[in-house]
Amino acid sequence: MSNAPLYEITGNMKGLEKLAEEGELDSQTIDDTFEAIEGEFNEKALALITVSNRFNDDMEILDKEIKRLTARKNVMKNKKDSMIEYLRYNMEESGITKIECPVMTITLAKGRDVVIVDDPEAVDEDYVEIEMVTKVDKKGLLKALKDLPEGETMEGCHLEKSKSSVRIK
Repeated sequence: MSNAPLYEITGNMKGLEKLAEEGELDSQTIDDTFEAIEGEFNEKALALITVSNRFNDDMEILDKEIKRLTARKNVMKNKKDSMIEYLRYNMEESGITKIECPVMTITLAKGRDVVIVDDPEAVDEDYVEIEMVTKVDKKGLLKALKDLPEGETMEGCHLEKSKSSVRIK
């Protein structure tokens, strides 16, 4: 396998194509050279995909570790919340509203008024907000733009080609 980077091999292929168009080389030389360059290209592509697949393995391991750490974090958060709720309940029950010590002050704050809506349909319309969501139908636009006669445009949008993609089967 060549030590040349893939972009260099690609440049060699383009250069060979240019020489072929200009007729500077005979067809056998072009075929042989192109076959050799294409072999190098294929080897580099295979090496890139092999490394890429190793990233997939690493990402699976990381996903599992993220799940494990997230579960551990949730356990800690629940314990913390439970301890604070335990303290809140007991401060409330005992009538203690403030605890002062050298490093901190713990205060039991009074609850605030909150609205609980039992039946949204029964609430006076003066207190109801209506949200309107505008969304562009991109699938419909794609079809409409493709169906336009040559040279015609549609205001506010246009077609572009997305980047090509690599598929591995």
